[in-house]
Amino acid sequence: MKYRFRRLIMNDLPSLWELICLLKKENCDMTFTKLQSIEELQNYVDNPSELTYVAVTTYNQVISIVKTRRDLSAEKRHAAFLSAATHPKYRGKNIVVELTNYVLEELKKIDVNIARICVYSDNEASLRTVKKLGFVQECVVYHHHLDLKTNTYVDDIIFHKLL
Repeated sequence: MKYRFRRLIMNDLPSLWELICLLKKENCDMTFTKLQSIEELQNYVDNPSELTYVAVTTYNQVISIVKTRRDLSAEKRHAAFLSAATHPKYRGKNIVVELTNYVLEELKKIDVNIARICVYSDNEASLRTVKKLGFVQECVVYHHHLDLKTNTYVDDIIFHKLL
């Protein structure tokens, strides 16, 4: 399968919205699934504080996304917070690892020198991916939230990587 990495463009929004709807059906608890409409995705395009990158197939189907959020103030423009997701059909193929590495290289070009990622302690796939990318565990927010399905607490594990 062929795919390429690039910044998100307006033409990607319908395909990205399809991916987000799939994530919602899976009951994924992440920033992308909080969106209510495709119109909200327009804020992801050409936004210097919300840099968004995608992996797209030769047919321009969005199969993975990494969004970075950063403060553009002089004190904080060096740091970015990453969120990532992959289409269920394309998981397990290291696409998000490759896309994230691409994003980290792009961030270095604009003088971002630290990236952070938060992962829920029950998200084993994301934990493996973050470690594979060379991120280091920074801290844990214990009992971040209660999982109502299992009646257990989920921690929020914060990782960082110097670029």
